[in-house]
Amino acid sequence: MDISQLQTFLRVSEYGSFTKAGEQSFISGTAVMKQINKLENELNIKLFVRTPTGTTLTIEGEKFQPYVKQILKLLDTAINETRKAGISNQKIITVGTSILHPSESFIEIWKKIAGSMSDFQIRIVQLQEDLNSNNREYAMLGRNCDLIVGTFDNTTLQQSFNAIQLGQYNFGIAVRSDNALARLSKIKLSNLSGKTLLSVPLGISEKNDQLRKIINSNYSKIKVIETSGRYDMNVFNQTVEQNIAMITLTPWKRIHPNLVTIPLETDIKVPYGILSAKIPGTDVEEFWLKLSKYLSSQK
Repeated sequence: MDISQLQTFLRVSEYGSFTKAGEQSFISGTAVMKQINKLENELNIKLFVRTPTGTTLTIEGEKFQPYVKQILKLLDTAINETRKAGISNQKIITVGTSILHPSESFIEIWKKIAGSMSDFQIRIVQLQEDLNSNNREYAMLGRNCDLIVGTFDNTTLQQSFNAIQLGQYNFGIAVRSDNALARLSKIKLSNLSGKTLLSVPLGISEKNDQLRKIINSNYSKIKVIETSGRYDMNVFNQTVEQNIAMITLTPWKRIHPNLVTIPLETDIKVPYGILSAKIPGTDVEEFWLKLSKYLSSQK
């Protein structure tokens, strides 16, 4: 039995469905079911009644649930207290960073408010991609870090995370440096006629879907091909190797040395900000409230 199984147990008990619990964890419903089956086998207890419409807790599952909550809360306390050991009563907040989720925009804010939040200390942690998750770094919130900077325009993210908006990213088009499009100062969608354009699939980003709808309706000669999910470094390499164009965002313009990003003429922008798990630990929740108040006061 491991912690992830207990966390999954609580999600299934909350949402009453393997599929819905999987959506919150960014894994498949089948993967959730396997975790629950393994947990039940290890405990030799049936925790859920499976029905065609979802799941309900058994009597044993209802008895087990409050203890699991206590265990996870105690673990959260233990981790927080351990992190504070030897650091003068400061509460440690971990901020994840990666190539696709740079933390600079938050760090600039932290520099301004650190003096007024001296009971907190920020620790930056490098995130590794979780290739078993459809949302990679997002799936690490609450596991490997407390906060990350990321987009949050689609329904799934809004339901799964707390978010404080910091700004908006602009769309751009990335092409290889020797591509003819790289000589343009701005790109119109009409410039992509007859070109191959790489994009994340529909349903991942509401703003990207809006852009795709315009392309599908008005620019039928643009050949759109989709990635298997959210972008990773393989996607940027694919753009270079196949010498095609890709839809990109502001923070990714310097990811690959052989790619040039040209601003795309569109009014569509993608909101980004600080994200935390929907149910953060006590220290993170306190930090979150203070950060929210500060940002609200700056408007």
